[in-house]
Amino acid sequence: MIDKVYVIDTSGFIAQVEFRDGTTVTVPAVVDEIMDSSSRLRFDLLKDAGLRVELPDGACREKVRSTAISTGDVSVLSVTDLDILAKALELKSSFGVILVTDDYAIQNVAVNLGIECKTAATPGIRKKVLWELKCTGCGNIVESGNVVESGKAVVSGKAMKSGKAVVSGNIVKSGIECPICGSAVRRRRVKG
Repeated sequence: MIDKVYVIDTSGFIAQVEFRDGTTVTVPAVVDEIMDSSSRLRFDLLKDAGLRVELPDGACREKVRSTAISTGDVSVLSVTDLDILAKALELKSSFGVILVTDDYAIQNVAVNLGIECKTAATPGIRKKVLWELKCTGCGNIVESGNVVESGKAVVSGKAMKSGKAVVSGNIVKSGIECPICGSAVRRRRVKG
């Protein structure tokens, strides 16, 4: 029998999901995101019950990043998101892994990596989605593979101005500007 491992994103601590039949794992960056006292208490209780806090494997990080580029989700995933996905991917080869997250972009990448997901408080994704980044001014398609974790991007050798990418609706609110005309970049569904 393959042991069940729950890899927990921040939402699993906030929503106080119960984990009775398996091992629990998270990454240090998730621990850093836990701010409120009830989530911190939940973390402490799980830690006392055997929760493991581990860094992901570097090769798994690269595989996750590559998949996030192919789905178009890389522009909205934080380093923490990439780490939690990489940890789930790393453990998937040896255990029955369930990734606990409410983040739709994380779920989309996970499904594309063959990782099972469980949501904490949302309905979750219904199907795989492919995204692209498109300039709202000139229509230029920005290659999501050129958006790096810091939020900076390079398109045809030109640097895009940005900070951390945050999506509100489909507008990428990060200061990411089109390298051609300087307009805002919009995240647009291509397939799914």
